[in-house]
Amino acid sequence: MYDKTKFSMLNIDDFFSSDQYQTIEDFSYADVQGILRGGYQIEFFYILDHVEVLSIQEVMDNTFLIDKANQILSYLGFDFKIGHPFELTDEFNHNYKFKDGLYKDHILYYYDFEGMLIVLGITWEGVLISFEMVNNKTIINNRLESFNT
Repeated sequence: MYDKTKFSMLNIDDFFSSDQYQTIEDFSYADVQGILRGGYQIEFFYILDHVEVLSIQEVMDNTFLIDKANQILSYLGFDFKIGHPFELTDEFNHNYKFKDGLYKDHILYYYDFEGMLIVLGITWEGVLISFEMVNNKTIINNRLESFNT
């Protein structure tokens, strides 16, 4: 079961050693300045030492990254896993706020989840391939701006 306090305690060092990721001190995520710590295609975006975004993208070709991504999802308390068929749940069913079919091989579903934004990338075959979780309200608004116009 998901525990919201776990997100605020996310730390990239719990999943990657310091030589497995880079730190970018002056990074902009959806037009908000902060610090990006990235372990390959798994990124943690911090503002004032608080994680505001977790982004897991393009990990499907690397079993190490899939494993790390699923360790993070499990830590957060989610039952679903990257690279596995996605099953609808009470929280993540057809109640998404927006759906983006811009990509040829998958669709992004945008959910309002306990005041946070969660974006799930699901292939046409129903496999979860990406995950983004955003806590910062400005970033959420900036990410959703294109849908609101």
